[in-house]
Amino acid sequence: MTTAPSTENATPGNLPDRIRASALDDIRLYGILGLRVTRVAKRANCSVTQIYRHFDDRDGLLADVLSGLFREITTRNIESSIAALSAMDSITIPDLVSILPMPSNITKREDTLLRSQILAVATVNHTLRDGLADIAKSVWPRWVEACDIIEARLAPGESFDRRVVFVVLLNSNLFYNSLLDEHGINDDEYRAFMIDAFRMKPSAN
Repeated sequence: MTTAPSTENATPGNLPDRIRASALDDIRLYGILGLRVTRVAKRANCSVTQIYRHFDDRDGLLADVLSGLFREITTRNIESSIAALSAMDSITIPDLVSILPMPSNITKREDTLLRSQILAVATVNHTLRDGLADIAKSVWPRWVEACDIIEARLAPGESFDRRVVFVVLLNSNLFYNSLLDEHGINDDEYRAFMIDAFRMKPSAN
């Protein structure tokens, strides 16, 4: 006979965090779409009812956990960029491109895949969408700050168009590029393109 999980440690102070950690484990093992609340409850040593008491329903649990993942990825990206830029006294465009994730970077590609999945879920989970919007808006000033650092330290003779950051970088998908195999761009092609793009002169319009 299967014994129900004990709720001895399921106190208000630690249960939500245990549920989040369990949900993250489930997502890592089975993917976002494969998350099962019953497995989450078993791993968190609580009942499904207790999960719904804290997160309303499965969508509420996903919104909470995926918002946390999205914030972690987004914050890590911008903070590492600002740290790298701040360490440079004079910034050339090749210097700038050197801190960008390259198509062959597996870790960044996996981050991009996870980010894409989270964004896809947000199209049908409005609570998640609202959470992601708040995160994106909160991080936006840091991207502006990064552009300010670049412009303030730009090496003589270089030009920088911050639109590339907001139009290209923040909307690029390295995972999709990986699906193209030999037809995808390689690191050298990507590097050359980004150097040219950052040097692009704004149109008269």
